[in-house]
Formats: sequence, structure tokens, C-alpha cells
Amino acid sequence: MKNLKTLLFSIQIKSTKEHIWDVLWNPKTYEEWTRVFMEGSHYKGELKQGNTIQFLGKYDGGMSSIIEKMIENEQMVFSHQKEVKNGVEIDSSWQGAKEIYYLKKENDTTTELQVIMDITQDMEDYFNKTFPKALVIVKQISEQ
Repeated sequence: MKNLKTLLFSIQIKSTKEHIWDVLWNPKTYEEWTRVFMEGSHYKGELKQGNTIQFLGKYDGGMSSIIEKMIENEQMVFSHQKEVKNGVEIDSSWQGAKEIYYLKKENDTTTELQVIMDITQDMEDYFNKTFPKALVIVKQISEQ
């Protein structure tokens, strides 16, 4: 994990933690909110603590990650391990980088979604521009 920087994003959503969790990880809505990162974004694998999961784009490129911690409706922690190119896992400069999702109930009607992620410095501008757009989509879907 050399030269990684940690970014924090958060958004207030007028919905329950349970509903937001479903929006984040239901395969159909996951594809909607992650489309801003890469067209055809999806994941392969079962969302279960200890499992390996692949986050892929339209052409089977992406990341292979371990679900390090999963507390349903509260927290999801991914530890990125390998890069995936043309369906094959290769070493990555992102190895060991964390991507953490927290859901915190603010009051009876509002939940805060926080995302903390380690990124390589060359990707900082990209994620600072793109991740807020993804969170707005999560908010829109969750508040429907």
C-alpha cells in the first residue's frame, strides 16, 4: 500500500439504513449508481464477510477484493487485492487499499452514508469529481 491517499465522502439521505443498504448492494441498483464510474459496472460473487468479490465493468476489467467486514445495514469493508484485466487477476498498486461504507442513523427520517476509500494519488481528481455524483444517485434512488 504505497502512495495511497484516503478520501472521505458523505451524504445525508432521507431513508432508513435498511433501504439504503439495499440500494447500495442490490445488483440492479448497484449497477445504476456505479454507472458513473464505468458503464456496465457490476459485481460477481456473494456479499458475505470473508468472500472474494470482483467489481467489474462492461469488458470484465476491474478489481478483485475481499469483504473484510460486513455488518448488515451498517458497515461494509472491502480490501482490494488484485486488478482484473480481460477476466484475469494481476498484481495491483491498489493491493490492500480499503473501501469502507458506513450507514449512521441521524434521526427518525435521515441516515448519513459515509464512504472512506484509499486511492492512488493519480486517481484523486477522478474520485473527487465522480464519487459525489454516485452518492447523489444513491440518494435519489433511496428517497423515491
